[in-house]
Amino acid sequence: MQRRLIISKAILAVSLLAASWGVAQAQDLAQNLPQNTVVTVNGIAITYDDISMAEDELLGLVGQLPEQQRFETLVSFMVERLLAANAARKAGLENSAEVEKRVAFLKQKALQDVYVSGLLMERVNEESVSAYYQKNIVEGPKQEEVRARHILVDSREEAEAVIAAVKNGGDFIELAKKRSKGPSGAGGGDLGYFDRAAMVAPFSDAAFKLKKGKVSDPVKTQFGWHVIKLEDRRTKPTPALDDVRDQIYQILASEARRGIYDEMRQGADVQFVRIPTSSE
Repeated sequence: MQRRLIISKAILAVSLLAASWGVAQAQDLAQNLPQNTVVTVNGIAITYDDISMAEDELLGLVGQLPEQQRFETLVSFMVERLLAANAARKAGLENSAEVEKRVAFLKQKALQDVYVSGLLMERVNEESVSAYYQKNIVEGPKQEEVRARHILVDSREEAEAVIAAVKNGGDFIELAKKRSKGPSGAGGGDLGYFDRAAMVAPFSDAAFKLKKGKVSDPVKTQFGWHVIKLEDRRTKPTPALDDVRDQIYQILASEARRGIYDEMRQGADVQFVRIPTSSE
């Protein structure tokens, strides 16, 4: 998905270039540049592939940015990298010992990335994702969910007063709107459907013990005192494959990656020659 977003921005960049320089000039320029060029710096091309690799490198920093801002940040990063690299060449650093050391290190990383990525593509595919989905989600254990409302107050006395009001015919939804200090109060205390892990333990324990339509005794959590009403109970619906495909891929990729390295370590002779002490 991220790569498709970058492609759309690359197309946008070319479109803006054509609008600024004229279509004919942009076409002439494009004919002399590598395919998928996004921008040039002093005549040197920065391609979509460059931006894509920069995204992989900076994903932890730019992954949550809006699409447009992420693209602009990556392009700026690559422009600055190219300018700095050219300045370093002019300064005679290209063949320096420090650069050679870093190049050797990065070459090892590139070999690792390309090799392991290739194996992951072989081992994790649509077939394996579908098989995992069928076995672990469609045919796997089913989770129970409940739908509940609650009224959150500051003290046990207030919670008991809410319970008394309900027993005297008070409408739980209206009481929640008037008395609950929680954000769900405006919606009548409705929390929707949730499983046990979604709420803190005292709340979940109380909610899942209730029968449909019943109201709990006061329940204390770190947020205050709750009065809970159980609205419904059901088996958690099976999500569509498209909704969990990315999650399944991450699970399988993590397992496959661990298996790849375990296999390589089996035939390797790894020995610690020297372990630095804390004083070094």
